[in-house]
Amino acid sequence: MGGVFSPTQWSVVLAARSDSVRRREALEQLCTTYWPPIYGYLRRRGKSPSDAEDLTQSFFLHLIESDFLDRPDPAQGRFRGYLVGALRHFLSNHFEREGAQKRGGQATFLDWSELDPEREFAALGQSQNDPGEVFETSWALTLLGQALRKLEAEQVEAGRARQFAVLKPYLSATPSRGDYDQAAHALGTSRTNVAVWVHRLNQRYAELVRLAVAATVQNPAEVSEELRHLLTVLRR
Repeated sequence: MGGVFSPTQWSVVLAARSDSVRRREALEQLCTTYWPPIYGYLRRRGKSPSDAEDLTQSFFLHLIESDFLDRPDPAQGRFRGYLVGALRHFLSNHFEREGAQKRGGQATFLDWSELDPEREFAALGQSQNDPGEVFETSWALTLLGQALRKLEAEQVEAGRARQFAVLKPYLSATPSRGDYDQAAHALGTSRTNVAVWVHRLNQRYAELVRLAVAATVQNPAEVSEELRHLLTVLRR
Protein backbone atom coordinates (compact mmCIF):
# COMPACT_ATOMS: atom_id res chain seq x y z
CA MET A 1 0.00 0.00 0.00
CA GLY A 2 0.81 3.68 -0.16
CA GLY A 3 4.13 5.26 0.62
CA VAL A 4 3.09 8.63 2.05
CA PHE A 5 2.86 8.83 5.83
CA SER A 6 3.46 12.48 6.68
CA PRO A 7 5.94 15.24 5.91
CA THR A 8 9.18 14.99 7.84
CA GLN A 9 9.25 16.89 11.11
CA TRP A 10 12.12 18.94 9.71
CA SER A 11 10.08 19.65 6.58
CA VAL A 12 7.16 20.82 8.70
CA VAL A 13 9.44 23.14 10.63
CA LEU A 14 11.27 24.55 7.63
CA ALA A 15 8.17 25.03 5.48
CA ALA A 16 6.34 26.95 8.21
CA ARG A 17 8.98 29.59 8.88
CA SER A 18 7.54 32.31 6.68
CA ASP A 19 3.81 31.81 7.29
CA SER A 20 2.39 32.70 10.70
CA VAL A 21 -0.67 30.48 10.31
CA ARG A 22 1.33 27.49 9.12
CA ARG A 23 3.89 28.24 11.81
CA ARG A 24 1.36 27.78 14.61
CA GLU A 25 -0.29 24.79 12.92
CA ALA A 26 3.09 23.10 12.47
CA LEU A 27 4.06 23.55 16.09
CA GLU A 28 0.65 22.45 17.34
CA GLN A 29 1.01 19.31 15.21
CA LEU A 30 4.44 18.58 16.67
CA CYS A 31 3.29 19.31 20.23
CA THR A 32 0.25 17.06 19.95
CA THR A 33 2.36 14.23 18.56
CA TYR A 34 5.38 14.44 20.81
CA TRP A 35 4.06 15.39 24.24
CA PRO A 36 4.74 11.91 25.77
CA PRO A 37 8.56 12.17 25.50
CA ILE A 38 8.45 15.68 26.96
CA TYR A 39 6.20 14.67 29.84
CA GLY A 40 8.25 11.54 30.59
CA TYR A 41 11.49 13.51 30.61
CA LEU A 42 10.06 15.99 33.10
CA ARG A 43 8.67 13.28 35.37
CA ARG A 44 12.04 11.53 35.49
CA ARG A 45 13.61 14.87 36.33
CA GLY A 46 11.59 14.66 39.55
CA LYS A 47 8.63 16.82 38.59
CA SER A 48 5.23 15.92 40.04
CA PRO A 49 2.47 14.93 37.60
CA SER A 50 0.81 18.34 37.90
CA ASP A 51 4.11 20.20 37.50
CA ALA A 52 5.06 18.02 34.52
CA GLU A 53 1.74 18.83 32.86
CA ASP A 54 2.23 22.54 33.52
CA LEU A 55 5.79 22.52 32.24
CA THR A 56 4.86 20.54 29.14
CA GLN A 57 2.20 23.10 28.28
CA SER A 58 4.59 25.95 29.07
CA PHE A 59 7.31 24.48 26.87
CA PHE A 60 4.91 24.29 23.94
CA LEU A 61 3.84 27.88 24.53
CA HIS A 62 7.51 28.83 24.57
CA LEU A 63 8.00 27.12 21.19
CA ILE A 64 5.12 29.09 19.72
CA GLU A 65 6.37 32.42 21.06
CA SER A 66 10.09 31.91 20.48
CA ASP A 67 12.24 31.65 17.36
CA PHE A 68 12.16 27.85 17.53
CA LEU A 69 11.24 27.58 13.86
CA ASP A 70 13.93 29.98 12.77
CA ARG A 71 16.95 28.34 14.38
CA PRO A 72 16.95 24.59 13.66
CA ASP A 73 19.41 23.22 11.13
CA PRO A 74 18.59 19.69 9.91
CA ALA A 75 22.27 19.15 9.17
CA GLN A 76 22.99 19.31 12.90
CA GLY A 77 21.14 16.11 13.79
CA ARG A 78 17.85 14.30 14.34
CA PHE A 79 14.71 16.21 15.12
CA ARG A 80 14.31 14.38 18.45
CA GLY A 81 17.78 15.56 19.43
CA TYR A 82 16.94 19.14 18.58
CA LEU A 83 13.66 18.96 20.50
CA VAL A 84 15.16 17.59 23.71
CA GLY A 85 17.96 20.13 23.43
CA ALA A 86 15.37 22.88 23.21
CA LEU A 87 13.63 21.45 26.28
CA ARG A 88 16.84 21.40 28.31
CA HIS A 89 17.58 24.98 27.30
CA PHE A 90 14.05 25.97 28.21
CA LEU A 91 14.29 24.40 31.66
CA SER A 92 17.66 25.96 32.33
CA ASN A 93 16.63 29.45 31.32
CA HIS A 94 13.01 29.63 32.35
CA PHE A 95 12.04 27.14 35.00
CA GLU A 96 15.06 25.93 36.91
CA ARG A 97 15.60 29.34 38.52
CA GLU A 98 14.08 29.83 41.93
CA GLY A 99 10.84 31.76 41.69
CA ALA A 100 10.35 31.22 37.96
CA GLN A 101 6.76 31.93 37.03
CA LYS A 102 4.69 29.12 35.59
CA ARG A 103 2.76 29.99 32.48
CA GLY A 104 1.35 26.64 31.45
CA GLY A 105 -2.21 27.61 32.21
CA GLN A 106 -2.14 30.00 29.27
CA ALA A 107 -1.42 27.24 26.77
CA THR A 108 -4.19 25.14 25.29
CA PHE A 109 -2.37 22.67 23.08
CA LEU A 110 -3.27 19.65 25.18
CA ASP A 111 -6.47 18.77 26.98
CA TRP A 112 -5.13 16.62 29.79
CA SER A 113 -8.65 15.39 30.57
CA GLU A 114 -8.53 13.56 27.24
CA LEU A 115 -5.11 12.02 27.92
CA ASP A 116 -3.59 9.71 30.51
CA PRO A 117 -0.02 10.97 30.96
CA GLU A 118 0.71 8.88 34.05
CA ARG A 119 -0.27 5.68 32.24
CA GLU A 120 2.08 6.65 29.41
CA PHE A 121 4.83 7.36 31.93
CA ALA A 122 4.28 4.12 33.85
CA ALA A 123 4.55 2.14 30.60
CA LEU A 124 8.16 3.29 30.26
CA GLY A 125 9.23 1.23 33.28
CA GLN A 126 10.59 2.45 36.57
CA SER A 127 14.02 0.93 35.95
CA GLN A 128 14.92 3.81 33.66
CA ASN A 129 16.30 6.49 35.92
CA ASP A 130 17.95 8.68 33.34
CA PRO A 131 15.67 11.41 31.91
CA GLY A 132 17.40 11.16 28.55
CA GLU A 133 16.72 7.42 28.34
CA VAL A 134 13.08 8.00 29.25
CA PHE A 135 12.84 10.59 26.48
CA GLU A 136 14.39 8.21 23.95
CA THR A 137 12.15 5.30 24.95
CA SER A 138 9.02 7.43 24.88
CA TRP A 139 10.05 8.85 21.51
CA ALA A 140 10.42 5.32 20.13
CA LEU A 141 7.05 4.27 21.53
CA THR A 142 5.46 7.40 20.07
CA LEU A 143 6.70 6.47 16.59
CA LEU A 144 5.40 2.92 16.96
CA GLY A 145 2.08 4.28 18.15
CA GLN A 146 1.86 6.55 15.10
CA ALA A 147 2.43 3.61 12.79
CA LEU A 148 -0.08 1.40 14.62
CA ARG A 149 -2.80 4.06 14.51
CA LYS A 150 -2.17 4.56 10.80
CA LEU A 151 -2.39 0.82 10.21
CA GLU A 152 -5.65 0.59 12.15
CA ALA A 153 -7.11 3.52 10.20
CA GLU A 154 -6.21 1.79 6.93
CA GLN A 155 -7.84 -1.44 8.03
CA VAL A 156 -11.00 0.31 9.21
CA GLU A 157 -11.24 2.19 5.92
CA ALA A 158 -10.89 -1.11 4.05
CA GLY A 159 -13.75 -2.62 6.06
CA ARG A 160 -11.51 -4.90 8.12
CA ALA A 161 -12.01 -3.34 11.57
CA ARG A 162 -13.15 -6.60 13.18
CA GLN A 163 -10.30 -8.54 11.59
CA PHE A 164 -7.75 -6.02 12.80
CA ALA A 165 -9.14 -6.00 16.35
CA VAL A 166 -8.73 -9.78 16.57
CA LEU A 167 -5.30 -9.93 14.95
CA LYS A 168 -3.73 -6.83 16.52
CA PRO A 169 -2.24 -8.76 19.49
CA TYR A 170 -0.10 -10.77 17.06
CA LEU A 171 1.65 -7.82 15.46
CA SER A 172 5.40 -8.15 16.01
CA ALA A 173 4.73 -10.88 18.59
CA THR A 174 5.07 -14.65 18.48
CA PRO A 175 1.69 -16.32 18.94
CA SER A 176 1.27 -19.01 21.56
CA ARG A 177 0.01 -22.48 20.71
CA GLY A 178 -3.63 -22.30 19.76
CA ASP A 179 -3.77 -18.52 19.30
CA TYR A 180 -4.29 -18.66 15.54
CA ASP A 181 -6.94 -21.36 15.95
CA GLN A 182 -8.84 -19.14 18.37
CA ALA A 183 -8.51 -16.17 16.01
CA ALA A 184 -9.72 -18.30 13.11
CA HIS A 185 -12.76 -19.38 15.11
CA ALA A 186 -13.53 -15.76 16.09
CA LEU A 187 -13.30 -14.62 12.47
CA GLY A 188 -15.01 -17.63 10.93
CA THR A 189 -12.07 -18.52 8.73
CA SER A 190 -9.14 -20.95 8.56
CA ARG A 191 -5.92 -20.93 10.53
CA THR A 192 -4.04 -20.58 7.24
CA ASN A 193 -5.91 -17.39 6.42
CA VAL A 194 -5.15 -15.99 9.86
CA ALA A 195 -1.43 -16.68 9.40
CA VAL A 196 -1.47 -14.97 5.99
CA TRP A 197 -3.37 -11.94 7.31
CA VAL A 198 -1.04 -11.53 10.28
CA HIS A 199 1.98 -11.75 7.98
CA ARG A 200 0.56 -9.04 5.72
CA LEU A 201 -0.33 -6.82 8.66
CA ASN A 202 3.17 -7.17 10.05
CA GLN A 203 4.66 -6.29 6.70
CA ARG A 204 2.54 -3.14 6.45
CA TYR A 205 3.23 -2.27 10.09
CA ALA A 206 6.98 -2.47 9.40
CA GLU A 207 6.52 -0.18 6.37
CA LEU A 208 4.63 2.36 8.44
CA VAL A 209 7.22 2.27 11.24
CA ARG A 210 9.89 2.97 8.65
CA LEU A 211 7.85 5.87 7.27
CA ALA A 212 7.32 7.23 10.78
CA VAL A 213 11.06 7.10 11.39
CA ALA A 214 11.74 8.69 8.01
CA ALA A 215 9.55 11.61 9.08
CA THR A 216 12.04 12.49 11.81
CA VAL A 217 15.17 12.71 9.65
CA GLN A 218 16.09 15.03 6.81
CA ASN A 219 18.28 12.62 4.82
CA PRO A 220 16.58 9.38 3.66
CA ALA A 221 19.95 7.66 3.95
CA GLU A 222 19.70 8.02 7.73
CA VAL A 223 16.50 5.99 8.07
CA SER A 224 18.13 2.58 8.49
CA GLU A 225 20.51 3.89 11.12
CA GLU A 226 17.66 5.55 12.97
CA LEU A 227 15.61 2.35 12.84
CA ARG A 228 18.49 0.43 14.40
CA HIS A 229 18.70 3.07 17.12
CA LEU A 230 14.96 2.79 17.77
CA LEU A 231 15.19 -0.99 18.17
CA THR A 232 18.19 -0.61 20.47
CA VAL A 233 16.26 1.83 22.65
CA LEU A 234 13.28 -0.51 22.91
CA ARG A 235 15.50 -3.45 23.95
CA ARG A 236 16.94 -1.60 26.97
